[in-house]
Amino acid sequence: MLVRFAGKNLLYFDQFEFDFSEGLNVITGETGAGKSILLRALQAVLGRKVDLPFNDNCYLEVLMTLPNQKLLELGIDENEVVISLSPGKRWVYKLNGKMCTQGMIELLLEDSVHFHQQNSQTGLLKPKNQQVFLDTLLQDQQMLEEYSKLYQNMKELERFMDEVHVEKVQRELEDLQAEIEYFDRLRPSEEEESSLKERYEKILKRQQIAELLSKITSIIENDSSNGFSELWEILQRVQKMAHLLPVGFGDLLREILEKSEELNRISKSSLQELEIEDVKEVEQRIWDYNDLKRRYGPEIKNAIEHFKKTKSRYEELINTLRRWTQAKDQIESLKRRALELAEKIHNQRVQSSGSITKQVEEHLKDLAMNLGFFVRIERLSDLTPSGIDQIEFMAVLPSKERLPIRGILSGGELSRLLLSLELVSATRVSSQTLVFDEVDAGIGGMVGNVLGKKLKDVSAHFQTIVVTHLPQIAVQADKHFVVERFEDKMILKVLNENEKKKELLRMIGGEEIFQR
Repeated sequence: MLVRFAGKNLLYFDQFEFDFSEGLNVITGETGAGKSILLRALQAVLGRKVDLPFNDNCYLEVLMTLPNQKLLELGIDENEVVISLSPGKRWVYKLNGKMCTQGMIELLLEDSVHFHQQNSQTGLLKPKNQQVFLDTLLQDQQMLEEYSKLYQNMKELERFMDEVHVEKVQRELEDLQAEIEYFDRLRPSEEEESSLKERYEKILKRQQIAELLSKITSIIENDSSNGFSELWEILQRVQKMAHLLPVGFGDLLREILEKSEELNRISKSSLQELEIEDVKEVEQRIWDYNDLKRRYGPEIKNAIEHFKKTKSRYEELINTLRRWTQAKDQIESLKRRALELAEKIHNQRVQSSGSITKQVEEHLKDLAMNLGFFVRIERLSDLTPSGIDQIEFMAVLPSKERLPIRGILSGGELSRLLLSLELVSATRVSSQTLVFDEVDAGIGGMVGNVLGKKLKDVSAHFQTIVVTHLPQIAVQADKHFVVERFEDKMILKVLNENEKKKELLRMIGGEEIFQR
């Protein structure tokens, strides 16, 4: 419930501060005095997004009582809160002195204050808004929320299935699979590429050494396995003929034979110990790396990164196909549940429409309307975001003919019908406070008396704030406020009994009207 509303520098309002009554609060004043500006300021500080005219250093503040449960969720152990707004280039909200967002304030108060305005009335001419209006009065709001989520999930899956071109995905998977197999076969790494160069150089050097050692053994053995045997035989003959040969010739030949044989033995042993890799295998591996860099380079790290992305994309597409194959069954399951809920919602709408129809017709009778009311609920062949129903409010003419309310009623008749709907809504919502902004447009005379009494009855159950031009409503006020404008200043006053009588007289037309 609203306890106090205060502000400063709100357009032509320098400053204002007033307390609300728990019952019927009425705000009156000449056209253009600033009544609606005050209500827009109230909407703004309560977290609604409105177009608000304000001056520099504008400040708005309300004191409210709220249900304990909501406040406890925010860590507030009192039932009163102070909400403030400093509008400007950036609107700054505070809750009990602590900054918060507009969304937090709106969420906190969404069930506490309900605004009924002229634009909300004319909006009820649209069948879409009529369905929303009817649904706000249903008992099971959770069922509506569950249906909405089911329908949204179902449509998202249907869009997903439409967007996935299975054949295209499968072709891309085949291409990616080929790349992955190619990478898996090669298993490249930056470390291996670096070591391949070293291995290749070592192989080439070992090949050169092997060629050298082979040539040594070939020369020593003279390409004959008997080379050393023959030389040893020659040595024996030289030794027998030593006296005929130069001195030391035999010893020199023996030394050459012994050293040559040792050199040959070492060369053969080294050849056997020398491990020579297959250079073609290493060259092929180097060629593979160069091919990878040519395709995905310029460096091998780029190719490896491409491989990671390829695997990630492959897994993504596999999951997409898996989801696609599962989506059809999921859609069927969601649709079955949605149809069950839609049927229950339909039944609730039918039940609620009967109750609403009765209440609206009672209000219409009180408001001197020779008109009936009917909610047409037409079952559709397929699900919609709001269920399986098409809803339209119908006027029942004296001839019993039922016609849509749009386009068949005069302005006054339409105002009274829509006001009846607003009164039904006001008494069924869970709000603590109801705000009516000139919903009495097009109404006067004895009907105004009835409307004033109805708003008074409403205020017995809900705190009610009404901006009105009707004295029939103002006379019912528990607290009467008037907005006056003096050139470039707007002033809000709380009226005492004598001032209230003067304001009611002004609203009637002044004393002059009785002198005619």
